[in-house]
Amino acid sequence: MSTLLSTRRRLSLGLALAAALTGVGAYTAAAAPATTAPAPIPLTSSACPADLQQGEADGCVTQLQLELNLTGAQLTVDGQFGSATDTAVRTFQAAHSLTADGIVGPATKSALDAAAAAASATVDLRTQCGDLQTGASGACVSTLQTMLNTFNAGRLVVDGQFGSATDTAVRNFQAAHALTIDGIAGMAVKNALYDSTPAPRPSGPIDSAKVLNAAKSYLGVPYVWGGGHSLRGEGPGPSLGTCDQYNGPQPCAANTTAGLDCSGLVRAAFWFGAGIDLANGGDTSKQTQDKHLTPITEAQRRPGDVEYFGTDAHNTVHVVLYAGTDPATGADMMYEAKETNTNVHYVTLHTGGYWYHVTA
Repeated sequence: MSTLLSTRRRLSLGLALAAALTGVGAYTAAAAPATTAPAPIPLTSSACPADLQQGEADGCVTQLQLELNLTGAQLTVDGQFGSATDTAVRTFQAAHSLTADGIVGPATKSALDAAAAAASATVDLRTQCGDLQTGASGACVSTLQTMLNTFNAGRLVVDGQFGSATDTAVRNFQAAHALTIDGIAGMAVKNALYDSTPAPRPSGPIDSAKVLNAAKSYLGVPYVWGGGHSLRGEGPGPSLGTCDQYNGPQPCAANTTAGLDCSGLVRAAFWFGAGIDLANGGDTSKQTQDKHLTPITEAQRRPGDVEYFGTDAHNTVHVVLYAGTDPATGADMMYEAKETNTNVHYVTLHTGGYWYHVTA
């Protein structure tokens, strides 16, 4: 089937998100380390330019970076408006329906001040919030988004809006903690967020067992055309897809159902199992050109290798993840997201495709 493009401790969120409201209508984030950046200056202060942009270096940029970090960016706070800050600004602007030009003018300042203030207002999800799901908004959602980012469950802008990206992150968190994958942050999800310890994203040599366990966690997730491809900026994992260029069974449910297509499944398995984002969300053909893939023969395959199907090694339409030999049956098995109206499954291996080994 063708695929589309492209804790046991409590989190000290109060410390991580400490901030205060100072001045009239001006949000001031927690102070940056004095040795690494100029002291923060509120973005609405007369001491800051009307438009902040790449090349600026002062306390206004320190403030900007602090606020961007509160809303999901991971910038080094140094008071220097460089390319990373520019990218973070554009990401924030796009997420808030602003012109994504990297220029921090009055509209961006206002939206960023509001989002940062909301992000700093953390609450206890277990006692102050009901079940959270798509459509919810407010401080409960901001806290949920911040905690999900701590667990590397998504790449969320902390804006207090439970949209498709937050839905994907909740599903990823549920999959990683053996919870029902429904995108709803109920009590089971909340307890796991507070009682689990965030693990660092995998790095170094690939452990195929972790990759396969990540794939296994998605068993039963629906096949969705374009699912798992960050079409809305949500990062790897089950997500809404798209009906563009879709010619499968009708009606197309990709715009309303969260799931994965074949390359979306493989992407999620390697992201959550090895910390590698194959082709940054690209389709099967783009994945075969990723620098982490090395062509191998079918005879060289081993668990954790990937097999692509198509007209040639770099013009492909389907991919599966080799799971190895099942000890109970002796059969070679694979994880696969096959087609619409099916779910991610663990089935007997299909051969005859193009094989690749993935390395760090």
